[in-house]
Amino acid sequence: MKTSRTLGLAVAALMGSMAVSAPALASPETDRLIEILVAKGILTQQEAEAIRAEVAEPQPSALETPVRSDVQYDPVEPFTDDEPAIRVRRLAIDSADGRDRFSIRGRLQYDVERVDFGSDIQNVARQGNPFPSYGSRFRRLRLGALGIMHNDWEWQLEVDFSDEEVGLANAYIAYLMPHGRLAFGHFKEPFGLEYATSSRRITFMERSAASDAYKVNREPGIMYETIQPNWYGAFGVFGGGTAFNRDVEEGWALSGRLTGAPYLDGNNYVHIGAAVNQRRNAVNKATNLYESVRLRTREGARAIDARLIGRDDLEGVSKFTRYGLELAAGRGPWSMQGEYIWVDIDLDRDALVRALGANATSESSLTQKGWYVQGSYFLTGEHSNYRAFSGDFGRVTPNRNFSLREGGWGAWEAAVRYSMADSLEHTRPGRGQKLEHWTAGLNWYLNPEVIFKFNVMYLEGERDVFKDDGWVYGARFQYEF
Repeated sequence: MKTSRTLGLAVAALMGSMAVSAPALASPETDRLIEILVAKGILTQQEAEAIRAEVAEPQPSALETPVRSDVQYDPVEPFTDDEPAIRVRRLAIDSADGRDRFSIRGRLQYDVERVDFGSDIQNVARQGNPFPSYGSRFRRLRLGALGIMHNDWEWQLEVDFSDEEVGLANAYIAYLMPHGRLAFGHFKEPFGLEYATSSRRITFMERSAASDAYKVNREPGIMYETIQPNWYGAFGVFGGGTAFNRDVEEGWALSGRLTGAPYLDGNNYVHIGAAVNQRRNAVNKATNLYESVRLRTREGARAIDARLIGRDDLEGVSKFTRYGLELAAGRGPWSMQGEYIWVDIDLDRDALVRALGANATSESSLTQKGWYVQGSYFLTGEHSNYRAFSGDFGRVTPNRNFSLREGGWGAWEAAVRYSMADSLEHTRPGRGQKLEHWTAGLNWYLNPEVIFKFNVMYLEGERDVFKDDGWVYGARFQYEF
């Protein structure tokens, strides 16, 4: 009997382990086998109940779905069942238990541009020589790595090679919580719908004149942001750049953004939001002067680099506060969005006079402001990918990718935009500028990774006694992986 009992316990243990590793075996067949072992006296009733309890206890899945899977949050978005542990397109490697991930990503944006400016645009931009009539450049050339560690830590490191010197885009680590994350490192300050949306996802070649001129920057800091299905909130404290200067007392900023989707039904949505960013300016202790402040935008592209807003930096600025209001809506293939942004600039009179002397303004504060509104329509029936959980827009996926073999033509989107930036108030009278900007665009999404953008722009610029207009024709080839 002892041998039979030992054998029975071994069989029961094996049966229990099989049921745990393959839940489908924890079934009536399992229960029937236990009853047979009890009937033959191999198991006691107490042992049988213990085995049943162990088999019935829920076991964690090896590929556990993250608690944040209800939103399309890229770093923790789980692989689908039919994907391998190594994903080739947008390369990602997942650990067997789903708790660690390593990904590589990059983007290439190559622009070409032709301009037809009036003769006085040169004076509006305070350009010392006539502008070239055409040009091209790599707008962005980025390579980065990102991942998850121990299911709770997200990290990212991304650099940009488009300029002569390698620039830092993102470099951070973040602790992931069930409904938010706490990030430490170098990343965007939270402010504005268009600025929050990645350059890979914006509708036109460049952000609007208002968003670009009065934008915040990527800075080192600490930030908490929510990950909720229908709303987004973020607040952070940031420093003043990564360049070190032993003579400069670093500036700092407080920044917060709150957005929500009061209506969200599939591809139909309404978005509202507001943001505030206040920055205390850095001070050079060697000269006892505040650092120059740059609020600049160009002609709607970057290959010619006509500085039609912010050609001259602001001096003697002790602090400045940005405010932003956001509104967007979409219904099927239609979408629209707009923002109003203004900047209140406080001046230190003594520092301003030391910097500019008799050329300094007599004012103790300035206001610069702007706004834009835009609309778009997908000719092929797709829709904008609004993401309420982060208050921005994500990747557009064509209904059918472009393929001559399979007969697909990708997605086509037509869009228009008006934008205005008014920076006529300046620390040096006569150096303020104003820009009105109209854009018509056509986007061709060959697939989610390859995009062509075509923009035709008309602009009117103003500075002091100078005023003129011009046309800009631009195209972008964009690829990401």
